[in-house]
Amino acid sequence: VDPVYFIRTYVKIVNVDRGLIPFEMWPFQEDMVTTFHDNRFCIAKMPRQVGKTTTTVGYMLWSVLFQDDYSIAILANKGALAREILGRVQYAYEYLPVWLQQGIIVWNKGNIELENGAKVMAAATSSSAIRGGSFNMIFLDEFAHVPNNIAEEFFTSIYPTISSGKDTKILIASTPNGMNHYYRFWTEAEQGRNGFK
Repeated sequence: VDPVYFIRTYVKIVNVDRGLIPFEMWPFQEDMVTTFHDNRFCIAKMPRQVGKTTTTVGYMLWSVLFQDDYSIAILANKGALAREILGRVQYAYEYLPVWLQQGIIVWNKGNIELENGAKVMAAATSSSAIRGGSFNMIFLDEFAHVPNNIAEEFFTSIYPTISSGKDTKILIASTPNGMNHYYRFWTEAEQGRNGFK
C-alpha cells in the first residue's frame, strides 16, 4: 500500500474547529511523505502549524503497520514532546479500521509494540537516548531547538550506527532557530554535501 494513499484514506486527525476529521493532505505534505519514503536521510525546514509532525506521524504509522519488526525512535528536544508525538501515533492507530490494526503487545506513554514485532519509542534527544537500540527510523522533531552540545553528542554516538544500515532512515523536521547545528545540516543538504534530501 502506498503511504500517501494510506494516510489520505485511513488516517484521522483532530482539527481544533472540526474535531476528528480525515487527514486531507496538502500537496507539500504528500511531497514530504514521498521524500521520506524514497530517501534514507531527510531534513525539513518548516514554519509552525503547517502539519509537519502530523504528516510524519502518518508516515510512521504506515511504517509500523506494513513492515514487520520495524523499529522507530521519536526524539524531541523535550521528552514530553516526544511522548506527545507518540500519543498522536496511538490516537491515529485507534481510529484506523479494525482490519488494518495489529494486535498490541505494549501500549504506554513511552513506547508501543505491535503483534508484527514493530515498535515505536519516544525520548528526549540525547547521546544516550537510543544507545544500544536498533532502529530502522529515527525521527528528530524540532531538532533546531536541541542545544548544540547535545546535538553534537547525539550525532557522534548514534549516526555511525544508523548510517551503517542499508535501509535505516533519519528524518529531521524543525522550525529554524538561529545559525546552529540544524542550520549547518540544512545548508549542507542544500549544497548536496551531507546526503540529506
